[in-house]
Amino acid sequence: MYRTRTYPEARDAIAALPEVALAGYAEALGVMRLGPWNGLPINKSNSGGAVRQLVFGPGGHGLVTYLILEDQRQVDVLEAQWAG
Repeated sequence: MYRTRTYPEARDAIAALPEVALAGYAEALGVMRLGPWNGLPINKSNSGGAVRQLVFGPGGHGLVTYLILEDQRQVDVLEAQWAG
């Protein structure tokens, strides 16, 4: 299991998510804690890169970007976006 740390900018964006997106974000958070490497690499040419993204929420309108710090068993949530 990985610890999560949320950057202030991401925290503000998460706080502003609509209610309909919250369950999806919680699911994404669970993936980040249990299997963060399951996210898609932000740079497709670097498939082993530690900066990853997960789509979340109804219709896939949410996107969370995070950094995996494997040596610390930590995931840093860098950004969350909602386009719904």
